[in-house]
Amino acid sequence: MKFYIINSSPRKGYNTSQLLDKAVEGINDTLNDTSNEVKIEKIDLYDLQYTGCRSCFLCKQKDGPFYGTCPVNDDIKDILEDMRSCDGIILGTPVYFADINGMLRSFIERLCFPQYPYADNLDITQKRMPMGIIYDMNIKEDNPSKPFYDTVFDFLEDMFLARVYTKPYSLKVYNTYQFDDYSKYVNTWFDEEDKKQQRQTQFPKDLEEAYNMGVNIAKDSIK
Repeated sequence: MKFYIINSSPRKGYNTSQLLDKAVEGINDTLNDTSNEVKIEKIDLYDLQYTGCRSCFLCKQKDGPFYGTCPVNDDIKDILEDMRSCDGIILGTPVYFADINGMLRSFIERLCFPQYPYADNLDITQKRMPMGIIYDMNIKEDNPSKPFYDTVFDFLEDMFLARVYTKPYSLKVYNTYQFDDYSKYVNTWFDEEDKKQQRQTQFPKDLEEAYNMGVNIAKDSIK
C-alpha cells in the first residue's frame, strides 16, 4: 500500500510538518498489524520546481494521448502520475491570506484538473482514495473572520477534492506559534504569551487529531 503526504510549508520540521508526521504515525500504527506492506512518500513542495495549470487543455482533448492526465513535464509529473493509483493522500498547508498557500494551490490544480470532468455524469478518476487536509493558521478560533475562512476551505473540499477523489477529512489548527523570538519582528497583532500557552495546551491536542486523521485514512484504505 502506498500513501502520499504533501507538505506545502517552506519551513521543514515546523507546525505543518509536525502535524503531517503525526498523521504518518497514525497510518503506520493502524496498518502495522496487517499483512499489507506500507510505503509512505512525504513530499516537501518547496524542494520542487513546478507550476500550476498551464491551461493547455490537453488533459481534456478528445481521444488525445494525455486525456485525464497532465502532460507538463516538471518535478511533479511522476508524483502526480503515481498518486492517481495510491491508497491515500494527506495534504498539509499553512494558511496565507485566508487560504491555502500558493504552492499547494498550484499542486492541487495539477492534481485535480486533469480528472475534473467538464461534463455531467462523467467520472474519469482512476481511483477514489481517502484524503485528508490539514490547515494551520495564525487566527484564533473565535476570530470574527472564521466564517469566511470556513467558506473558502469548504469550497475547496466539496467542489474540487471531493468531486475528483473523496470528501477529505479536515483539520483546522488555530493560533499557531510562528517565531522563536517574537521580539525580533514587527508583530503587534499577536500576543506571544498567548501563543506560547496555545502551543503548550492546544497544539498537543491538534497533533492527536492529526494522528487520528492518519488512523482514519488507513482504515478507509483497507475497507
